[in-house]
Amino acid sequence: MEVGEAQAMRLKKIRAERSSGAVTAALDKIRRVAQSEGNLMPTIVEAVKAEATVGEICGALREVFGEYSSVNYW
Repeated sequence: MEVGEAQAMRLKKIRAERSSGAVTAALDKIRRVAQSEGNLMPTIVEAVKAEATVGEICGALREVFGEYSSVNYW
């Protein structure tokens, strides 16, 4: 089995077994704290404990802050 396939199977299992309500609540809290300019670290730790993925956490932050784009103005 390829490493990528194994990781995809592991992620699928985690998503099936975790509490989706807890993940949704944690991601919503990340959005609220990011909008208020509060300390994000404790909120991110809560999301990790709820088994939110790095991609989900980054997606929530991206919704608030946007995505960096390097543009050459010259």
